Amino acid sequence: MAYKSFESSYNAKNNAIGFIRLILAIFVVVQHCYSLLSHSDPLSSIGLTSFGALGVNGFFILSGFLITSSWLNSESLINYVWRRILRIFPAFWICLLVTALIVAPIIIILKGQSLNQHILSQMVGYILKNLTLIINRPDISNLTNKLAEKSLNGSLWTLSWEFLFYFLLAISGLFGALSKRKWLLIFFTITYIACYWIDACKCTIFLKYYSNVNVAILPYYFLVGSIGFLFKKYIPDSKIIFAICIILWLLDLKYNPNYPLHPFFLLYVLLWLATHFSFKSIEKFGDFSYGLYIYHFVVIQTILISFDNKFQPITLLLITLPTAFGLAYLSWNLIEKRCMNFKRLVK
Repeated sequence: MAYKSFESSYNAKNNAIGFIRLILAIFVVVQHCYSLLSHSDPLSSIGLTSFGALGVNGFFILSGFLITSSWLNSESLINYVWRRILRIFPAFWICLLVTALIVAPIIIILKGQSLNQHILSQMVGYILKNLTLIINRPDISNLTNKLAEKSLNGSLWTLSWEFLFYFLLAISGLFGALSKRKWLLIFFTITYIACYWIDACKCTIFLKYYSNVNVAILPYYFLVGSIGFLFKKYIPDSKIIFAICIILWLLDLKYNPNYPLHPFFLLYVLLWLATHFSFKSIEKFGDFSYGLYIYHFVVIQTILISFDNKFQPITLLLITLPTAFGLAYLSWNLIEKRCMNFKRLVK
């Protein structure tokens, strides 16, 4: 009997990926509201992955899935790169400006300090030294020196990795690994997973620049997402498999830390939810996941600096979420959406 695959059931223009990405971004916010107060979040406290890791890893799976689609639908390499630049950089640059020119001065004034020449130069340095997505200057005038995380916006570190994966995916596409020579992508993915299993932090071929397991696993998730898009016609769409994958994902997280297979199980769970979840029209209100991701951390740090860490995680979360959502709303409507209008400017 023929089975129904995601090739037929997944609709690129009518799915719940936008809603899922928003939930994943909220997971990251939850994690940071706990960890920045030196608390364990509810998931990690029961021996599973943290909310933040689940959010980031899910992001990278969906990113691999969506960016593979973007490559295949781009008019040229230049058009693909231009689209990726428009999606990441303008909102990121505005976030740097807001942090340095609005947030930092407010914090400094609340602390009873004056905006002297040294602090002003640090504000400019924060913007200029972080422009490339690589966070070379995480703080301004030691504003966060009394906090658990010595960074004004510690969630931005993943963006440079994500953009690097966009670039590497394009190279793979130029060699046909996303079309006629898909076996190349499979070969590279298997090789990478094997290297990760051997030593997640010291494998000299792929991982010599990676400092910890949390970073090293990101390409694993991204590659799995890319494979999920390319081979979705071979993946059966089944409620039973969905339930099994949830169970296997939880078991793998709990009992198989050294040779993880959970990215594959999480791919299926996310793909099934994206296809069948009822919140498919939420993106008509806007795509706030990126803005929420890049602004929530600086909101948390500002609150903690201003009120001397006098919060419980839940209270901090209840203050952070609406504030960060407001900034995400402005980011989408004033920056991100308008920039995407120029995506066909370069062909």
